[in-house]
Amino acid sequence: MCETKNENSSNLLRGISENGGILFYGIDSTAVVRRMEQLHKTSAVTTAALGRLLTGVAMMGQMLKSDSDSVTVQIKGGGPAGRILAVSNGAGDVKGYVENSIVELPPRADGHLNVGAAVGKDGTL
Repeated sequence: MCETKNENSSNLLRGISENGGILFYGIDSTAVVRRMEQLHKTSAVTTAALGRLLTGVAMMGQMLKSDSDSVTVQIKGGGPAGRILAVSNGAGDVKGYVENSIVELPPRADGHLNVGAAVGKDGTL
């Protein structure tokens, strides 16, 4: 069984195997992340960091039992982006915050955004 859901311009795919032993989720959160980038005026690396957290928390929210239940994830990694927070409910609503919306870092050696350096590797989840 597989179903798709369109919540807040995100496309969520949810399914279960025939025997019920495997449950899976997938999400295309491009529109939500673009909207977040416009609202928060984030740099590329903070857009990636907060966008990844929003995406993960949105998927976690879909696993909640009730639409009114919520899940909150806060990351304090000690990096220049500062505290990153995301909240989602069972209805698919999601919101987030990054303490320092503009972080400019050189790319990694492979040319990709250095999200790990922006978030930091010390601290708590």
